[in-house]
Amino acid sequence: MYVLLGTRYSVPCWGGFSYVYLVEDASTHELFALKKIRCPFGSESVRQAMREVRAYRRFAHVPSIISAVDHAVATERGAGGGGGDDDDDSAKTVYVLLPYYRRGNLQDMINANLVNHGSFPERHLLMLFLGVCKAVRAMHEFRPPPAERMHMGSEEDGPGPRDDDDDGDGDGDDAQERPLMASRDNQGAVAAGGNSSSSSSSSSSKAQSYAHRDIKPGNIMIDDSGSTPILMDLGSVAPSPVAVTSPSLALQIQDAAAEHSTMPYRAPELFDVRTGSVVDARSDIWSLGCTLYACLVGKSPFEMRSDETGGTLSLCVLGGDWRFPDETPAGAKRIVATTTISQAKARAASADHSSSGPAAAAAAAAAAAAMPISEPVRQIVRRCLRVEPAERPDIGELIALVEQALEGLPGEASTY
Repeated sequence: MYVLLGTRYSVPCWGGFSYVYLVEDASTHELFALKKIRCPFGSESVRQAMREVRAYRRFAHVPSIISAVDHAVATERGAGGGGGDDDDDSAKTVYVLLPYYRRGNLQDMINANLVNHGSFPERHLLMLFLGVCKAVRAMHEFRPPPAERMHMGSEEDGPGPRDDDDDGDGDGDDAQERPLMASRDNQGAVAAGGNSSSSSSSSSSKAQSYAHRDIKPGNIMIDDSGSTPILMDLGSVAPSPVAVTSPSLALQIQDAAAEHSTMPYRAPELFDVRTGSVVDARSDIWSLGCTLYACLVGKSPFEMRSDETGGTLSLCVLGGDWRFPDETPAGAKRIVATTTISQAKARAASADHSSSGPAAAAAAAAAAAAMPISEPVRQIVRRCLRVEPAERPDIGELIALVEQALEGLPGEASTY
């Protein structure tokens, strides 16, 4: 049994709305995050929610990708949304029990830096970023475990792949009602269930690339050690690459991106999906570049540019219009002013011989705020934020760039 401790936040999701609660196991007092996904619009919204559940299972063997502890499906009588269920007087809710990370996410760290006028030490930031890249590589180069049998869906099935039990009616085995923390043996049987034909078994060993499509600081948790990033929120995961063979498919991908992919971190090819194009995993590379920039500056590059110019965010993205703060006249003036203030605070702190206290803390925060961005780190961002997907590095090349940049930075490398 779990005790509700409070609501953490709520987020829009495909076909409904999801809420995340902090809960406590009444017997062990262990904390968890409970995600409640409302599915008021019929079987399609249930099927979308169950795709997210299956994504947690799919990547459960990857330590740097969040995995679900358990899930359950419940029916709320008299709460139907009239969206096409056989019983319009009922609506389903999917509950997903997830690990709780007390340090929060990368966006929390960015917000703390903004409040305290601080910044990430570049080595620490790049080590976190490298961990995120390795989690993304596990998606982009995914190969299912030998025992796992899965039907790889197409983009026409929606924003995520479908498993063997996703037969199109939205009520596969996983979508049947059962209590939270049901027998693990039963859950394992469901996970291994499905078509046992030799063709299905042989296809399970083939590599299948997936794209996350909503990488952003808010979807990167930090583990309790403070050194390992955990990629979360798998509701946006989709097979990749996808050949856009018709206008209807182009519109479907574009609509899914509008629902799932946060605009300031969304790749330009997802704003305007063209028939005849191929949408691949390099959309995640763009989002990674935006994420790294946000950690360095405090905002995504296109939010920053939109605020400076007054232009719409989508036009800034489609035109690849962004700058580092010191590359604009206004930004350069701010940096000079910040540096002057930092130097004054540092002198005041050095005059106070105490090694701790408010003056020393203020000096450290001010010095961190004025810390310049090294050229290797800038190059990583520039390589990721190429408007043409083919000009961006793939995930393996990006990891090599990050490792090369780390070699040139001072300090001891932390280990995961």
